[in-house]
Amino acid sequence: MPRIARLKSAECSYHVMVRSISEVQLFKEGEDKDRYLMTLKRYQSVFDFKVYAYCIMDTHAHLIIYANGADISKIMHGLNLSYAQYFNRKYGRHGHLFQDRFKSKIIDTDSYLAALSGYIHNNPTDIPGYRDRVEDYPYSSLGVYLGKAKDIFKLLDVSFVLGHFGKNISLARRQYVEFMKCC
Repeated sequence: MPRIARLKSAECSYHVMVRSISEVQLFKEGEDKDRYLMTLKRYQSVFDFKVYAYCIMDTHAHLIIYANGADISKIMHGLNLSYAQYFNRKYGRHGHLFQDRFKSKIIDTDSYLAALSGYIHNNPTDIPGYRDRVEDYPYSSLGVYLGKAKDIFKLLDVSFVLGHFGKNISLARRQYVEFMKCC
């Protein structure tokens, strides 16, 4: 039975999700998460897309990407293939690393974009030590949103999402924190 065609458009924003196959952690250590983000940056330089938010967990990752004229399938194919080759070489394994192909959903409203960014940024609440301080989780864009961390990979466009919460950055950050409590 053929796969269902992916809904996509070169001018859309997407919620992109990747997950590991069941017996393997997708990211075993911080270095692996850094490598995934560095590789994302490399592909951003090629395809000129925007990243609005991310959260990299041990077994999966969430991204909000604005394609900006690029094909989301080409972006994610390159990113995931490059990362899988790195991972398999580093850990002496072969074969598939990702469960199925990446999942993507078109973000079609500003309210969905805001709610999704809150959902993604709240992902670390299940990690011991981060329940009440998700902004300190180093592999999420939330710290950058709130001005508590630097965007060391220079990946993010936080102004797009924060712009929905106010024109003044301090006010927008405070309102975003309040909004996240509801997500």
